[in-house]
Amino acid sequence: MSTLIVYSTISGNTKAVCERIYGVLTDEKEIVNVKDIGKTDLNKYENIIVGFWCDKGTMDKDSIDFVKALKDKKLYFLGTLGARPESDHWKDVFENAKKLCAENNNFIDGLLIWGRISKEMMDKMMKFPEGHPHAPTPERLARWKDASTHPDEDDFKKAEGFFANLLNK
Repeated sequence: MSTLIVYSTISGNTKAVCERIYGVLTDEKEIVNVKDIGKTDLNKYENIIVGFWCDKGTMDKDSIDFVKALKDKKLYFLGTLGARPESDHWKDVFENAKKLCAENNNFIDGLLIWGRISKEMMDKMMKFPEGHPHAPTPERLARWKDASTHPDEDDFKKAEGFFANLLNK
């Protein structure tokens, strides 16, 4: 089976996890930044993994544009986000990504991985006034601190195992 991994990254989290997934796949494979996808023959690949970073509760814009341009492809996703894994936001991101991948394609499965929030995003949110839905609060600052150590080795191993089990058959 041939697999294409297309990733978008802002903090480096998604790229790092996608590179680890790439390393465990045993069949024909390629990894490409979504910004460079125009040079890739998508028809060569049986499977496509879309690696995205979470933006406003869903895939980032580049990943959405890429997925919406696909038709009748076998899709998987790997998303990274700074929300806590047990949160409702985490569940919403999974469902939103699943819905996007299933729109015109054959969605197989997806995985979310906890990741640090980019400095640019934290700087932006630190400027939000009190009362803004994304303003810094003690809980949010604690979550950012906890997320700052992710993805960690356990996260990488989880992603490697998940995709190896799905694609190395």
